[in-house]
Amino acid sequence: MKTDIDLSKIKGREISVLMGGWSSEREISLKTGEAVVDSIKSMGLNVRSIDLTSPDDCSRVAESLDLVFIALHGRGGEDGFIQTILEENSIQFTGSDAKSCELSMNKSEAKKIWRELSLPTPDFVEIKNAGTTKNATSPFLSGEQDVSTLEKSFVVKPAREGSSFGISIVHPDNGSLEDAMKEALKYDDILIVEAFVKGEEITVPILEGKSLIPLTIKPNNRFYDFEAKYLRNDTEYYQSKLSQEELITVQNFAWHAFSSLGCSGWGRVDFIQDENRNFQLIELNTVPGLTKTSLVPKSAALEGIDFNSLIIRILNTACFKD
Repeated sequence: MKTDIDLSKIKGREISVLMGGWSSEREISLKTGEAVVDSIKSMGLNVRSIDLTSPDDCSRVAESLDLVFIALHGRGGEDGFIQTILEENSIQFTGSDAKSCELSMNKSEAKKIWRELSLPTPDFVEIKNAGTTKNATSPFLSGEQDVSTLEKSFVVKPAREGSSFGISIVHPDNGSLEDAMKEALKYDDILIVEAFVKGEEITVPILEGKSLIPLTIKPNNRFYDFEAKYLRNDTEYYQSKLSQEELITVQNFAWHAFSSLGCSGWGRVDFIQDENRNFQLIELNTVPGLTKTSLVPKSAALEGIDFNSLIIRILNTACFKD
């Protein structure tokens, strides 16, 4: 493991780890935050944990902050909200800027940009104001622009949610679109109905402008949902078995997807490799988990980067912000 840690940029500074939040991912955020705080403490650095419980907390604590490690997942942490407050107060923080976070959090808007750049992502239909009489449906389909391409099997998801909350897979003989939409509506009024892609789930972390080693995720239930991510211990993770050409392709796709949304510092890009071994972009995470089961530390370890080194590298990227 690489343990050569450059502390020169952060020694003497007070590092505040923002965690918790008010989103559906609060409990996972607390676990991420605790892991980060423990790591920073173990290196003898000055650190404090701040558990944010409401949007008002953010403005109240902002003036007292020096260097911030954002460990907030979901709404408030990945949608540009906390980043906007920190930017307005000229505070350095980890991860992407407010605009990039807002864009990445909205899966529909991110997918539109990727399509414009000819990056591969499944066909989808965006439904705005879902559940109301003012709903507006916009198809983003390849080929003949025919919604029937989604009729076989599809994924219904809230456009601005994380940790797989509100996601349903609907097959012709299993599940209903109405029930799936009701579940997604619990989390957002902008929904995505996306073509289901059968294949392996692959994730590529990004760190310091580089795509790390891809990991394959093999859940033992329907898909990599919240339960598989955080509650089960039988989900398998391993280095993706790719040819050299496939490795270069997916790492390039990951970096282009990341940079096309203006992201910086660190993050994670998720794919499906279909049955023809083609890659399909699914989503981008600007504040991935850093728990014991999280994917970024697993990939970093394959690169020879231990957890403490990973945390410092992420912090050091914050120090370069204007």
